[in-house]
Amino acid sequence: MPRSVKKKDKWLDTVIDQLRALDGVVCGDEIDSHIGVSISRKGETKELSVAISHTDYRAQKVQYSQLRDLLTELGVKEGQTFVAAKLPRRPMTPQMRAAREKQKLDFDAWQELWRTLRKAEKALDVDYEINQMRDYY
Repeated sequence: MPRSVKKKDKWLDTVIDQLRALDGVVCGDEIDSHIGVSISRKGETKELSVAISHTDYRAQKVQYSQLRDLLTELGVKEGQTFVAAKLPRRPMTPQMRAAREKQKLDFDAWQELWRTLRKAEKALDVDYEINQMRDYY
């Protein structure tokens, strides 16, 4: 049985801040220790309620899993690399270069969100194991 968490998940703030910085993501205000997250991507919108305070590790793991599943459903796949469209025969205009750079930055931001989610889950596992060891010894 998982032990209760005595402190707030420190990684959750980082994940929420990264979500807020992304285009197409709307994070609502905190209501009853929940934040509503709405992600729009490629014409599709998904919503998720993120709990700020949890009572156990299992609930936190499930929440991160739900966020990962939501990203996958919207077509944001983990570990991909950015592949730009082929260069046109004509030289690129400054607007074309800026649009391509913005596209790459957006792509990198989504991938960084994936990396942060994985770090958060790993940190959660480590905290759980440490607490289990403290209980055992």
